[in-house]
Amino acid sequence: MRRDLAIGLLCLGGLWATETVAGCPQGQEAFTSCQIEGRGTEVFVCFDNQVATYSYGPVGGPADLILSVSIEQVDFEPWSGLGTAISESITFYNRDYGYTIGGGFERPFSEEDMQRPPRRFGWVEVTESGERAAWLECIPDTVSYGFGGGIYDAKMAAGLVWDWDSETWVSDRILSETTPVLREHHEFGVVSDCLPAAEFRLNGVKMGDPLDALGTAEATDDVSFSDEPIDRMALAGAYIDFFQDAVVTMTATSPGWHMPSGLSVGLTRGDVIRILGRVPSGYTARAQGYTIPVCSENNTANPDVSFGQWFALIDFGEDKRVDRMTLVTSTE
Repeated sequence: MRRDLAIGLLCLGGLWATETVAGCPQGQEAFTSCQIEGRGTEVFVCFDNQVATYSYGPVGGPADLILSVSIEQVDFEPWSGLGTAISESITFYNRDYGYTIGGGFERPFSEEDMQRPPRRFGWVEVTESGERAAWLECIPDTVSYGFGGGIYDAKMAAGLVWDWDSETWVSDRILSETTPVLREHHEFGVVSDCLPAAEFRLNGVKMGDPLDALGTAEATDDVSFSDEPIDRMALAGAYIDFFQDAVVTMTATSPGWHMPSGLSVGLTRGDVIRILGRVPSGYTARAQGYTIPVCSENNTANPDVSFGQWFALIDFGEDKRVDRMTLVTSTE
C-alpha cells in the first residue's frame, strides 16, 4: 500500500490533476520520461527557463500527481563524468516525501556498440523522511532522455554553479560577494573552527539582549541548562528564548531571519560552505548539519547572566538546504 500511495496518491502540498493528461505543459520540454515497469503508469519531468515540473499517472491518462518547482530551487544533479553510463537525476520534494527521477544511457565504447540503438534506462525513487519508500524501474524502450544543456544550462542562466563537494548548487552572488566568516581558534595546541561573536544575532537581535528591549515573552514548560524555567517570544519564522530576562536561544525556521553574514534558512549546503569559507573542522561537505562555537575570546555575553558558551547549529533537510538555524547558549 505504501508504494502505491507514495507514487501516485500522496498529494500533500501537490496538485490533483483530474483533467490534465500526463506529459509536458505547453511551452516546456522534457528532461526525461518513461513508462513504469509492470504498472501501466508513466512519469514526465519537464522544464523551461523558470520552472521544472514532475507528473505521474496512468499511461495516456490524467496525472495523479503534479509538482512544480522553480529552476533555482529544484534539486538537479548533473552527470559526474564517471562510469560507463551517462545519467542525471532530479528530485522534487513534497513535505516529508522526495521523488527522484533519473534517466540515462550506456555509452558506446566499440564499433559494435555504435551500431546498436542506445541502451537507455531510468528510474523513480520515492523517499519518506529520507528513507526509501519505493523504487520503480522504467521500461527501457520507453525512456526519453537527452544529455547536454537542458536543466543544467537553465540553472547556470539563473546564476547558479554546481559544487561537487557538497552536491548542491551555489549562488553566483554568494561566490562573488561574500567574505568568509569562519575563524581558526588555537588553544592548548589544538586548532578548531569558530564564529566571531558578531555573527551571533538574527536580524539585529543578539545573544544576551535584554527582554525589556524586545517586547513581551510568555512562560513555557521548557527549562534552561540549570533547570530554571524559560520564557519564549514566538515570532513569524522564528522564536526567541529568555533566561533571567536575557536572550539565550534564537531559532530561525524561515528565510526571513538571517545572521550578519547572510546565513539563513533555505540556503544550500554549498551556499553555507562558501559563506563560512570552508567546511568546519570535524565535518564533511555533505554533513547533515554543523555545530560551530563562538570564538571564545570574543564571547561577550551579558556579564550579569550566568551564560556558558555560544553555539551556532545549522541543520540541513532532505533537500540539502538549511531547514533550521539555532543560536544557543550552553552551560560551561
